[in-house]
Amino acid sequence: MTKELLLALGIPAVYLLVTTTLLLRSSLPLPPLLQRLSTRRAIAWNTMVGLSIGLGALRWALSR
Repeated sequence: MTKELLLALGIPAVYLLVTTTLLLRSSLPLPPLLQRLSTRRAIAWNTMVGLSIGLGALRWALSR
């Protein structure tokens, strides 16, 4: 049970952290899609990430 939850929530969180770190350290320009997102406020992005994590946890809990 705990192992499945760790996989369901841990892998996307680690992926998000690793890719963000790589993008911040890279001296290459961002792709056009990411450039458009970077000019907007972070509240929408953070809300969507939080919702996806919350819905993943809810789906896991309801499948039990």
